[in-house]
Amino acid sequence: MHLPESPPRPRLGLAVATNLLPPVAWGYELWRVRALTLLSGRRFPLEEEFALLVAALEPVRGGVFADLGTSTGLYARALLRYGAARVYAVDLSPAMLRVAVRKARGLPGFVPMLARAECLPLPSESCDGVAVGGSWNEFPQPEQVAAEMARVLKPGGRYFVMFAHASQSPLQRLLALSGLRFPSSEEVQATLGKVGLKGKAWREGGVGFVSGAKVVGIV
Repeated sequence: MHLPESPPRPRLGLAVATNLLPPVAWGYELWRVRALTLLSGRRFPLEEEFALLVAALEPVRGGVFADLGTSTGLYARALLRYGAARVYAVDLSPAMLRVAVRKARGLPGFVPMLARAECLPLPSESCDGVAVGGSWNEFPQPEQVAAEMARVLKPGGRYFVMFAHASQSPLQRLLALSGLRFPSSEEVQATLGKVGLKGKAWREGGVGFVSGAKVVGIV
């Protein structure tokens, strides 16, 4: 089993550090259920988001997946309900994972994992798919996250990334001071493409998406 050496641990920005607080974890899904509607400018329910996730990662049934920056496990639970055999729910916040474990009761195959997305404690080529739901904006080292996604994916394995898309809004400029990053979908696509994760990028208002697969022979 090959695991990577741990890269230097970056200093957490204020926005990421708040995810370590239990009250933030308790209230996370109250925000998350409305997030894409607010960001996209149209009604965008979680059910539609989950449908995009599952379509991007097909076939889901019987597969093994990693949900990076799982927070309270929304994507992990959705994949298990669609028939995934196992989902590694990865997050660096113990508070978020405690809520995720509680919400995933009754769903066999949910595996909470306290870890950084930049250094996954998973064997190489162990996952059929990898998902990132919004946490891409919080990763201090997105290039390292992309490399880890490529490492743990099987050849031909699929991925799905959703994030808050770059804009010129004063709010984004303010949030950037707290450590959040706001790339364009093309920038995320390029970061993933450098490590052999090829796919398509698109956006809806303030929401960006990139999905595709690990190209055999590149990584």
